[in-house]
Amino acid sequence: MKKLVRNTLMIAALVASLGFYSCGDNKDKKEDATKVMDHEMEDDMKSDSLAVDSTEEVIDVQFKETTTAAVFEHYIHIKNALVASSTADAQKHSKLLQESLLEANAEQSLLDATMQLAEATDINKQREAFSKVTKGMELVLDGTIASGQVYKQFCPMAFEGKGDYWYTNTEEIRNPYFGEMMLKCGRIEEVLN
Repeated sequence: MKKLVRNTLMIAALVASLGFYSCGDNKDKKEDATKVMDHEMEDDMKSDSLAVDSTEEVIDVQFKETTTAAVFEHYIHIKNALVASSTADAQKHSKLLQESLLEANAEQSLLDATMQLAEATDINKQREAFSKVTKGMELVLDGTIASGQVYKQFCPMAFEGKGDYWYTNTEEIRNPYFGEMMLKCGRIEEVLN
């Protein structure tokens, strides 16, 4: 009986380790899978709240135009709301983003995606709309950074393994597509400056 329990626990640990490994940064492939699992479990136990850590280092980024700065600020608030799985905050900031996008004469597809996000009351629908907003943000951010950096991050597990991107002003991974389920799942794909 003890052997069966031990084998079951070992298999469960192996499966969990592979899950964390497939979602990790993969820069240090030599790191032991059990250490990764232990680290993730410690982080989850330390934080019952999913609000963005106050210890998170936010990079100061300046834009060439104030309209772009406002757009990016609202986008970051939406990302943080989705990290915290707050549908109400995501809706509120989506409406503010839409106003800023209108002022910036953004493309209609980005306005439509932002409207979908603002109207959605289901967190999964908001995350789907956020994916579309992120695609549109690429055109907004391209060539507009005066100083600082914006990080384009990627989660390979988002949307049933298809993966997806988001932008942020911090190196720290805070996944808007999974919230508490996989808070640190992702990696930096590109640094815009």
